[in-house]
Amino acid sequence: MSQAEDQNAPLGQTSEEVKKTGFVRHIRNKFLTGIVVSLPILVTILGISAIVGWFDEKVLGLVPARYKGIPWVDMVLSIPGLGLIVVFLGLIILGILASNIIGTSILKAGERILARVPVVSNVYNFMKQIVTTIAQQGERSFKEVCLIEYPRPGLWAVAFVTSDLQGAPKRQLGEGYVCVFVPTTPNPTSGFLLFVKREDMKVLDMTPEEGAKMIISGGMVTSNEEVIVAPKSARKKVGLD
Repeated sequence: MSQAEDQNAPLGQTSEEVKKTGFVRHIRNKFLTGIVVSLPILVTILGISAIVGWFDEKVLGLVPARYKGIPWVDMVLSIPGLGLIVVFLGLIILGILASNIIGTSILKAGERILARVPVVSNVYNFMKQIVTTIAQQGERSFKEVCLIEYPRPGLWAVAFVTSDLQGAPKRQLGEGYVCVFVPTTPNPTSGFLLFVKREDMKVLDMTPEEGAKMIISGGMVTSNEEVIVAPKSARKKVGLD
């Protein structure tokens, strides 16, 4: 060990101690980088596995007990994601049946039966109205992301334009109003419905997906490009770069 190396070392440390500290810091940085990169992948895998497992449990639980224990039946039932596939195929078959004359007649007959049940009819009509409205909106739903002054002037909130104002509210307020949904952070499934004039809001150059990411992340992510470089940004925040 030379005197020059010891002179360049921080006060109270030798060059060997500096090298050791640098090695430990390097390992720590690589470990934290691995966490930043792997955590989104791990959460995604666990989420998909939980959804697939839930469908498998619910759908395959409908198989009669007398068929269980047969080798080829058990082999088929053990296929991961089989429940999700059964639900997917079932919805396709239901859609095909509802698109022809016979299926339409059966559905109308079922609706007439439900309409005679007091509580069930109200729930069914309510859900049908919501689903029909969303289906009619199609690709127009959540087409625009905007800024509105909320909850008071000077404060701006991210909102989604859902549709032009219709019905009784339009007759009261007049033309030029739109319906906007102001979601809450970090849970965007709840929020507030507001009627705003188009001239009083600022439309953003963002996709609904980017707007949702910004809301869920509390403003830390504002675009898909930032999601791609997030590991690098995160490394800078923890002092890795």
